[in-house]
Amino acid sequence: MRREFSAGGVLFKDDEVLLIKNPSGVWSFPKGLVEEGEKPEQTAVREVFEETGVRGEILDYVGDIQYWYRAKDDKVFKTVRFYLMRYVSGEPKPSWEVQDAKFFPVEEAKKLLKYKGDREIFRKALELKKKLSR
Repeated sequence: MRREFSAGGVLFKDDEVLLIKNPSGVWSFPKGLVEEGEKPEQTAVREVFEETGVRGEILDYVGDIQYWYRAKDDKVFKTVRFYLMRYVSGEPKPSWEVQDAKFFPVEEAKKLLKYKGDREIFRKALELKKKLSR
C-alpha cells in the first residue's frame, strides 16, 4: 500500500465555479500531488493554474477527502486537501493533464459532480463562501 497527499481548489468567479474534466471524463475540481518542500496551499494554487490557466487566491481551508484507488499492482490511499479560492485572472484553457476546464453556474456544477467526495467538498465550500460574504 502507498499513500499520496494532494491539494486542490474550489475556485469561484462571482457565482460560477471552475471545474475540470479529468482524464476519465468526469467533472471534478483541479488538484494535484504536493511536491517535496511545498505547502498544500502552494500546491492548490499551482495545480489550479497548471490545469486550467486560471489564477486564484486562497480564502480559506474547506476540508479533506480520502479514498482508495489502484495504480498498476499497487493500492493507493489518497488524501486531498481543498481550499476555497477566489478568481484573480485568466480564462480556462485545459492543460494536457485534463480534457476540459470551464466555469459553471453553481446549480449546473452540482449536477455535474459525480464523486461523493467532490459533492461534499462543494457543499462545504458553498457554506463557507456564504459565511465569508456576510
